Amino acid sequence: MGSTRGRNHTALNRRHSVVSPLLPGKNFRRRSSGGHEEKKWVWMTVLVMLGVSLVLFLETWVMGELNVDPLEATPLVLEGESIHFKYFRPELTQPEEGRYATRFENGVTAVYTIDPVIQEAGEKFLKKYRVPYGAFVAMDPRTGKVLALAEHSSRDPQAKDLALRSTYPAASLFKLVTAAAAIEEKKALPETQIAYRRDVNSLRPKYWKDNPKRDRLKSSLGSALAKSNNVVFAKVALRWLNVPMLMDYGERFRFNRPIPFEKPLQVSPMIIEASEMGLARAAAGFGKVGISPLHAALIGAAISNDGVMMSPCMIDHVLGPEGEKIYECTPKALPDSISPETAAHLQKMMVKTVKSGTVRKTFRRRRLDRNLRGISIGGKTGSLRGKNPKGRYSWFIGMAPMENPEIAFAAMVVNDPIWHIQAPELAKAGLSAYFKSKRLRRREVTAKK
Repeated sequence: MGSTRGRNHTALNRRHSVVSPLLPGKNFRRRSSGGHEEKKWVWMTVLVMLGVSLVLFLETWVMGELNVDPLEATPLVLEGESIHFKYFRPELTQPEEGRYATRFENGVTAVYTIDPVIQEAGEKFLKKYRVPYGAFVAMDPRTGKVLALAEHSSRDPQAKDLALRSTYPAASLFKLVTAAAAIEEKKALPETQIAYRRDVNSLRPKYWKDNPKRDRLKSSLGSALAKSNNVVFAKVALRWLNVPMLMDYGERFRFNRPIPFEKPLQVSPMIIEASEMGLARAAAGFGKVGISPLHAALIGAAISNDGVMMSPCMIDHVLGPEGEKIYECTPKALPDSISPETAAHLQKMMVKTVKSGTVRKTFRRRRLDRNLRGISIGGKTGSLRGKNPKGRYSWFIGMAPMENPEIAFAAMVVNDPIWHIQAPELAKAGLSAYFKSKRLRRREVTAKK
């Protein structure tokens, strides 16, 4: 019986050991410790992720600040290697340290190529003679940098950008295109003689046709350009050129084609009627051809630069808020030009205009001007009535000095009903200012040494 009670007690203990719940002890503490570790790692992961996100945000913000376009808060737009104004018209009124400049609110500074001496001389001359409309443009033919954009209108004082409008008739300036075509196509040279008759200004078709019995007068192509002989240039076109050919050379000189510039520059229109009458009139400077003073100066610049027209610019460079250079005008040649040989021939012909042609009286006494004494000048005149604005137009474009041209220019004056002044006189004043400025700069350099 005792043995039986012992066995029962043992069995009871076993049952209790199997079903009894776990009491708090080492296992509980071990599981609790593991939970804390897991939570700790979760929080560390979250903190690391937040830290990385913060670093990325700060990096993006800093890089964004560093990469902000400094021109964004200015009216300037930089596109590749070119720059232009969005809506701003610079006022060239307060030169500083010999240059015009505009300082924008964010610290960016635009420095212009305009020479204050030439600019102010041109404006002063135009205002002095109360010109109804007038403009004088000068540039460095080797770089395209504009040295002057002087303009004035006594009739419409609020008129702006007169030098950039192409509503003015090109007149006899287009004879340069005709001459270039004839020479480049090896049809004529400056010495080539052309027989003609009657008045050099006649536009009557019967005088354009060759007539050995009546054509008793002769002129070389060079002299015809110097004296702006309409009959000879009509004959040149009808004898050696055609409408597509003359259109092609007009386009080489950028008629009907856009010219890049910092400010909007109107395209110079060229329409030549497909007829003998249309060809002859256009070749002599009486076609439906318009031109802006800036474009006219570019034509003179191309002829003086071995036939290569450079892209014009009036912003020399732009500095950032810290003085760093953001942009600089670099010389860029425009496509399509005439050969250096043709350009040399045209220069030779344009010298005759000053020596014995249509402006000989204006420049005959330039030796009395100390700034022009000994300076050789070449050019081409033009005169015609126009409608926009209405008046009688006077042109003179050219270059100087002829040994190594360093300035090309275009002067335009619209007179009506009376003549106030003519373009060659405006050009003479502008050239005198240029060589005066050059002399002053040379003196400053010498003084610094």
